[in-house]
Amino acid sequence: MNSYRADTAPAAADALCEYGLWWFEDLCDPLDFDTQAAVAACHPHPIAAGEALFSDAEAHLFDRHGGLRRAHGVLVFDPAHCYGLPGHLRILDARLATGGWPRHAFWPHGGTCSRCTWWQPWGWGAEVNPLAFAPFRGAADGSCVDAGMAKLPQAPGIGFEGHGEA
Repeated sequence: MNSYRADTAPAAADALCEYGLWWFEDLCDPLDFDTQAAVAACHPHPIAAGEALFSDAEAHLFDRHGGLRRAHGVLVFDPAHCYGLPGHLRILDARLATGGWPRHAFWPHGGTCSRCTWWQPWGWGAEVNPLAFAPFRGAADGSCVDAGMAKLPQAPGIGFEGHGEA
């Protein structure tokens, strides 16, 4: 995550092409717009970013200079990092209203806020990592993951309450 530089990011992106991944996420420092834009300009597959951005001002700069293509870029802002749900909503509303991003581009980051997908009218999923971010990793206990998808549990909360490990 955020580990590639201008001299290593293009080769990493090329190496990933053959795997058919849904997206290449957070390839460089979140404010290294030059590297992000250079890779996005030549990488044919979706690139995801935004997890490490905290405010609408940062999201605006990223949108303006980060080079992601609206046709298949993925925005993975983390509601917990964005000053809570109100800040997250400000970012998403601004990207939709003035940025021209399609609704399907928004995937909130992380299992800690997976419930955000239930009420958000602009997206249809959340990015969840089963191997990192303990004790909040993966889908809720008892969830059935099928073809990379899991249904949200019918339980109150924002997502982490269904993790027994937490």
